[in-house]
Amino acid sequence: MTLETLYYSSQIIAVVAILASLIAIYFQQRQNHALARAEHEREALLRWETVYDVITRDPEALKSVRICLQDYEDATSQQQAWFGYFMHIFINITENVVFMQKDKLAHDESLDDAKALIRPLLAAPGGRQYWDRARLSYGVNVRRVLDDALREPYDGPQIWELYPFYAPDKEEASDGEAVKFPQEGVDE
Repeated sequence: MTLETLYYSSQIIAVVAILASLIAIYFQQRQNHALARAEHEREALLRWETVYDVITRDPEALKSVRICLQDYEDATSQQQAWFGYFMHIFINITENVVFMQKDKLAHDESLDDAKALIRPLLAAPGGRQYWDRARLSYGVNVRRVLDDALREPYDGPQIWELYPFYAPDKEEASDGEAVKFPQEGVDE
């Protein structure tokens, strides 16, 4: 074996090693991206849960949301403030999912799920009044997504049919107690 043959053989081995390294890096990046996507989607799911937690622990907040879902315009400023806070969290989470989906950190289904969760709120009479008034205070991306969702005819159930604790005729918690919801894995 000549020195020249040895040199070319080592060059071929080096090129193959570099290609193998690049392929390994590519697969590692894909795995890291998949893990980041799963983590971001899990985080969004946990944030949805906290929305209900905040509102249902305070009877006054829950009452405000119930009233504003029916008629936001005629609600008191305190009730509008609670409802605005509630809707802001929902819209903010939806906006995060929009950006996550744009950055390919969330599946298309996550955005569809987010729209499905917020659409009944915005389709309620008070939700529509709120959105008409507050929509310009949100980013153009989430406005576009929610406006498009609201342009489609909504023939689904009212929000209080999905979640009876929003029903206008539902009894309120007595003595200032928070509304109790069964917890998963806890025996009654």
